[in-house]
Order: sequence, then structure tokens, then C-alpha cells
Amino acid sequence: MYSIFNQNHPLSIEMGPPNVFRFRPPNENTLSELAENYVWFSDRDSLNDELDSNPEFVKLSTNPEELQLLYNTIAESILDEKTKLYFDRNMDLKTLQEFAETKIKPFVSSFGIACFTMYPMNKDLWEIYADNHKGVCLHFDSAADPTFFHNVLPMHYVSDIKKREYNAISEPNHIIDLFYKKTEKWSYEKELRLLKDRTGRISFDSTSLLNIILGYDAQPKFVEAVINIVKTKYSKANVYQAVAPVSIGRFSYKPLHLQTS
Repeated sequence: MYSIFNQNHPLSIEMGPPNVFRFRPPNENTLSELAENYVWFSDRDSLNDELDSNPEFVKLSTNPEELQLLYNTIAESILDEKTKLYFDRNMDLKTLQEFAETKIKPFVSSFGIACFTMYPMNKDLWEIYADNHKGVCLHFDSAADPTFFHNVLPMHYVSDIKKREYNAISEPNHIIDLFYKKTEKWSYEKELRLLKDRTGRISFDSTSLLNIILGYDAQPKFVEAVINIVKTKYSKANVYQAVAPVSIGRFSYKPLHLQTS
């Protein structure tokens, strides 16, 4: 048995950048993600916090200059002459703003979100996201797959989520800030968030998965399935099982499958 706080032994589970951790429940989706080395990126409507990345907190700028920039950008992109003529005749700045406002929600929902954390010894995360220690914590080296983990960033926890004005043309990336703020009630998660331009399956390099830590209440059938996947799919990953109890001050684990190479 090993303690995560003893970072000197050869089977230590390292923390701090570039190490990131992801908690998953003991179900077929988790086994599928492992077997096919992908992470599922959800849309914001699937998140468990209704304030998280909520498009209701985004307001399109009413600045006439900004609206004119938006108008010009759209007009210049229209190549069909009849469509261009219709646009010029029927689309004034007020109408354009009203139309653009309806596109904010689907635009926000088009982004894919995956949640990671800084530490594996988070008791609450084991309970909430790993089904009371029956699931698993996946340990990644984000530096081993810089393309997949590009821009994995810590969440900012604030007292209130405030409405922000969005300048679609002059500050197109400003809306990304919406995805990286949560209220302080969620600060215990110590979340690292990864954002993609689409939802669904996105593959990671299998060499970036360093360790799989099973919860101390993981059922034998799930444990066996995880180990079998690791043996066939991951040449560098070790499998451990947490030892109860788990807390910020205590996290021990035992090896279940160690790579020989």
C-alpha cells in the first residue's frame, strides 16, 4: 500500500501540472471511453449547474459601431446576388441584433465541455462523480498529448455570475470566458476544464493515460473489465485501487496491475 503524499517511491502518483485527473462512474460509457481512448465532451445543457456556461448571461453588444461591423461581416460573406439583395433590403441594424440574439444559445451549446480536476484525493468528487467510490479516477499527463489538452484551464470561482456584453466581431473570443466561471459553491471541485469546438467523442493519445485508480468499493466485475482493457490498450498505464478512507489529508492506494516495461 502506498500513500499519495509520499512522492519519493517509484510508484508515486504525481500531482501538479501537467497532471490532470478525471472521475468517472462504473458504467458501460466509462468502459467504452477507456477501450476506445476517448473523452465524451458534453454540451452545456448536460452540466449539473444551471448557471454554468448559461447563455442567458451573454448579451449581444448594442454598440452601433459593433453592430455595423457585424452587418458588414455578414454582408461580405454573402456571395449569391439575390440573397445579397434581399439582405440589403430587409436587414437593418435593429433587425440584425434581434436575429443575432437568437443565435447565442445554439452557439454556446455547440461547444463541448469535459471536466477534470487537480487532485485525486477529493472525497466529494469520489462520491459524486465516481458513484461513492465504485467508479474510477483517470490520471493523465496533459503534456503527453498537447493537442488534445490544449487550453485545459482552471475554473475561476466567483461570488456571482454576471451578465457580459459580447462583441461578436471585435472580441470574438471573449465569449469563451463564459465557460470558465462558476460560483464559489463549486470551488471544492478544483476543476480544470477542457473546451472543444464540438460535442461528442474526441480521442486522446493512449500514452497520456498514466494511471487508473479504482474506488475502494469498485465491484469485482468492473475491476476486471478495467484491468483487461488496460492490458490490451495501454502500455504505460498502471491500475491501482484506493484504500478507505479518502480525504484531503489521507489517500492510500494498492497496486492491482503494474506494467512490466
